[in-house]
This record gives sequence, structure tokens and C-alpha cells, in this order.
Amino acid sequence: MNTILAFSDSHGDPLPQSLVSVAAESKYVFFLGDGISELGGLLTLKNLHVVRGNCDRAGFKSEEIVQVDGVKILLTHGHEYNVKRNLLLLACRAKELGCSVVFYGHTHFASIDECEGVTLICPGAMCRSYFSKPSYAYAVVSGGKLTCKIVDII
Repeated sequence: MNTILAFSDSHGDPLPQSLVSVAAESKYVFFLGDGISELGGLLTLKNLHVVRGNCDRAGFKSEEIVQVDGVKILLTHGHEYNVKRNLLLLACRAKELGCSVVFYGHTHFASIDECEGVTLICPGAMCRSYFSKPSYAYAVVSGGKLTCKIVDII
């Protein structure tokens, strides 16, 4: 069983200790941009995968593909795919790359959607948001299947 913690958009807010604890226990940790400078000690994790957001400095990739137990996953911030409007461009990019799952950020709104046969997961934002409470996504991949839930940070 492979566990994944995915989070995004901290925008200067410190990471809560509960998130750091979940990161330490997860097999994979995905940071989806906008707040790379707040990652601190998490940057030393061997299992950390980071993509840059529209508010991050250069030096990190804008996309990464990670394969977990036969599931090909695209990581991106999402701003390059107009995710605040709809998810079609992002789903098409995932299909082009052979990915069945996408983790993305940028919208600050947590959601799990299906589009064009692709599962699209936005963990929401770590920073305070007008749209929702701070949250992250927690996923499990087993036997080539991914299940995911959104977890609110209290």
C-alpha cells in the first residue's frame, strides 16, 4: 500500500504540525506550488515531489510525472491550464502524457473530479481562503487503484 499526501498554496502561512506529521508518515509527498519557500524541513524528505506555482521562483519544474503502483500521476500547479475556468485542458494534457490521475493546485478550492476519463484532484489551499478551510488530499494506491479524500485542517 502506497500513501500520498498532496498539498498546495501555502502563500507564506507556516505549515501546521499535523501536516508535517502526515508527511513524515506518507510514502509520497506532493507539493503543488505557491509556497515553496515555506516547505522548510520538508525539502529534506526523499519522497518529496515539488512543482512550482505561479507565485514561486524559478528553479523547480512546472510539471512532473510520478508512477505509483502502476498509476501514472501528473503533478502541476494548474495555472497554465486555466483550471479556475474548467478542467478540460488539464485532463487533455494528462491523457497526452498517459496519466490517469492529476494532482493540481491554484484554485484554492478542494475537489475531486473526473474529466475525459482522468481523475483530477485539487487538495485546496494550506493558506486561509475565502472559498474553504485549509485542507490537503490524502490518497492510497493499492493494486493499481487510487482512492483519495480531502482532509480539512482544524
